[in-house]
Amino acid sequence: MADLTKESRDKVLDLRKGGKIPFFCYEFVIMILSNKDEFCKKSPDWPARVVGLTGGIASGKSTVGKMLSGQNFPLIDTDRLSREVIEPKEPALEELVRAFGEKILRDDGTLDRQEMLDIILTDAKARRLVEGIIHPRVFKRMDQALRQLAASGYDLVLVEIPLLFEAGWQDLFDYIVTVVAPDSACIKRLSRRNKVSRAKALRWIATQIPQRVKAKRSDYILYNDTELDGLQIQVNRLAEVLRGLVPKAREK
Repeated sequence: MADLTKESRDKVLDLRKGGKIPFFCYEFVIMILSNKDEFCKKSPDWPARVVGLTGGIASGKSTVGKMLSGQNFPLIDTDRLSREVIEPKEPALEELVRAFGEKILRDDGTLDRQEMLDIILTDAKARRLVEGIIHPRVFKRMDQALRQLAASGYDLVLVEIPLLFEAGWQDLFDYIVTVVAPDSACIKRLSRRNKVSRAKALRWIATQIPQRVKAKRSDYILYNDTELDGLQIQVNRLAEVLRGLVPKAREK
């Protein structure tokens, strides 16, 4: 589906232009920081079409997710799930404390996100350890949500997942939508939104797979490089494409 084969290259749809984008005759060598084991399997009990929505940090994928939700597409927010699994008394938070000590906790027992961020931005092994603790639990909740939506009669569901490629989860999805934005805009948004320095924002972005690589491995691309009206036009085109997938899903 999302490998770098000619077939997948040919089907990538540029939603800004409303047509396919050309690909060049070279490949990217990517090391995926994957923690997939037995926990990470696609289920026949999921909806017939599961679409992954991803993109670089601060690229605008959550904005796209809200736009699609506003058009009545069910959406699972894995960022929200990741916050839920590290709430006080959750096993994931207890494992993080055992691994990194109580310095990662605030006085009220919640995770000190800035402290944790500093650790994972400076230590790749620590980042992989954190992912190994959190990702399986996020997957479990995502799996449960997908099963529930399928049981409720939904044929197509979107899953917003920031680290889709970094986690090695691309094969879980029937289609992948990637939101890309100029690096300068991502740095500015990230610094402002998370109240971090430009230097820290750059280190944060550097921990993720480059946007151009994610785009090459996706089925649909949206460009968040204009005003919101321009992004909305692309989302509307995408919505039309997604609605067209539903009859195919029912026929399968």
